[in-house]
Amino acid sequence: MKPLEFVVVLLCVLLGLGRGADLAFATDAATGLCTAGAVWWRYIALGAVVLAAVLAGRSRPLPPEPLRSRRPAAGVLAFAGAVCMLAAGAAQFVLAAGTVSTFVRILLEVACAVWLSNLGRSWLRRDGWKTPAGGLPLAIAGSALFYWNVLMRFMENSSSWHRVQPTAAVWQEMAALLLLAALARTLYLPRPENGRSLHAAALAAFCLCLCWELPRVLLLLAAGFGGGMAAVLPELLSGLALCCIGGMGLACTRKGKAGNN
Repeated sequence: MKPLEFVVVLLCVLLGLGRGADLAFATDAATGLCTAGAVWWRYIALGAVVLAAVLAGRSRPLPPEPLRSRRPAAGVLAFAGAVCMLAAGAAQFVLAAGTVSTFVRILLEVACAVWLSNLGRSWLRRDGWKTPAGGLPLAIAGSALFYWNVLMRFMENSSSWHRVQPTAAVWQEMAALLLLAALARTLYLPRPENGRSLHAAALAAFCLCLCWELPRVLLLLAAGFGGGMAAVLPELLSGLALCCIGGMGLACTRKGKAGNN
């Protein structure tokens, strides 16, 4: 890991710890409103770390060859993300209202789970790299979930500058979308400029989808064990899937052994 990347990863971890403390001690659980300090300091901290991650990623391209190799950590996280995504879809089908938007989201979650599982299978193969089944069309369909989630958040108009979580959630969905799209371009449409986009998207996804999301997932898990698991289960599973994608982003930046195309 390059020194600049190490600094960015450290900043992301510190941001996650700060976010956990903020949720536990300075945010109202019922409304999501901050109870101490100016809300703008939260956005400044988040924006500064994400900007640092993007700039660090853009400073060094990731070549496509290491991605076409055995990468156990990335493969396990991809599979874990697929399982969480399928479980989230099943939980929504059983527990959520049967609206058209919910049905569309479930279908997109299934497509995303299939794409992640195929990607994980390719990274875990012991007999050499094989291009993930389904090709670019499945990769695009598997990324569309996060585009849909961004649209739905704007349509629901649940975001407020004074409620950090729903606003930051839009950034998280966009980071996941950019990471999966950059992976698809690098694997199926390799071009020199793809490497910088992939590296920037990977570090941004690590920051937003793992470090920023994990504290909220832990709080949801605690609330579930406190007696309200059915109420938080779909959101909890979706958050876990997002964390897996964020971890996969960082794992993608590590070196791997050359494999076969």
